[in-house]
Amino acid sequence: MKIEIRPGPLGTKGGEPFPEVRPELEAMQKARRFMRPSLMRLIPNSLIVKAMRKAFGYPNRDIAKKKISVRHRSIPGPGGEISLRIYSPEGEGLPILLYFHGGGWVAGSVEAVENIGRGIADRAGFIVINVDYRLAPEHKFPAGLEDCYAALLWAAEHGQELGGDPSHLVVAGDSAGGNFATVCCLLADERGGPRITRQVLIYPGVDLSGRCAEEIGDSENGKAPNLADFMAAVYVEDKELLAHPHCSPWLAENFSGMPPALVLTAEFCFIRDQGEAYAQKLDAVGVPTRAIRYNGLGHAFLDKVGVWRQADACIDEIAEVLTMDISEQG
Repeated sequence: MKIEIRPGPLGTKGGEPFPEVRPELEAMQKARRFMRPSLMRLIPNSLIVKAMRKAFGYPNRDIAKKKISVRHRSIPGPGGEISLRIYSPEGEGLPILLYFHGGGWVAGSVEAVENIGRGIADRAGFIVINVDYRLAPEHKFPAGLEDCYAALLWAAEHGQELGGDPSHLVVAGDSAGGNFATVCCLLADERGGPRITRQVLIYPGVDLSGRCAEEIGDSENGKAPNLADFMAAVYVEDKELLAHPHCSPWLAENFSGMPPALVLTAEFCFIRDQGEAYAQKLDAVGVPTRAIRYNGLGHAFLDKVGVWRQADACIDEIAEVLTMDISEQG
């Protein structure tokens, strides 16, 4: 499978960030100096989580051109009520996409990705359900994942009430949300449904165990940070769970029941390689997979929707793939 390259400042050659991206990359480089396990052990995990939550998100803008209605719903979940934000364009029998926000499993919010959801609803003509899942360390694995799966089940059962078509269900997410999206596909296969027609994985984190990096080695971006100790402390009850396929889908043994995948990565993203390697792994076992790398950009660039033209172009590309799916499926 060939990875499609979207041009950066040096075209498809790569190696140079867009000018607006450079300050963020420099800040990330500074942060990575403190992400070494030896240093992170000296900082209380509660302070790291607090800093991640404070830093998360970006003041993006609404790019919807058509009328998008917004509904707030609460649904039963495995640990209590789950809050949803539902973005609906006009129409009936619309396909449905569930969106899971990023944030390293400990941060992020539905507010931060609201304009991403509205943009997809507008451009693709989908009902988009933005899921407010539980966060670690207050709610450790698999709490947030099971919230996402519960929302998927709810959409399959109640989608028609929203004006949607539950036979066209898509899961999508960025970073940690991309992890939840693809693991929901594993769960749907293991638990007998619901049927998912596509997974959209945006710079997904698919391995917390560190085994992917061991297998594929260092990249041109340098050695990926080893966050296994931190994630073991804040995300799981037992470090061995980091190697569970529901935590690190890279380690799943069977991908045969997975739906087609669209995997989006960024040239300077610190987890770019694991996302692309995951796409290659899906493709190798016969899962129809398309992988696109956005040169000149870094992790979380989609948070700048309405501000960076590259983020808007990514929303357009996601919508193009989703609408093509619907037309092909009739």
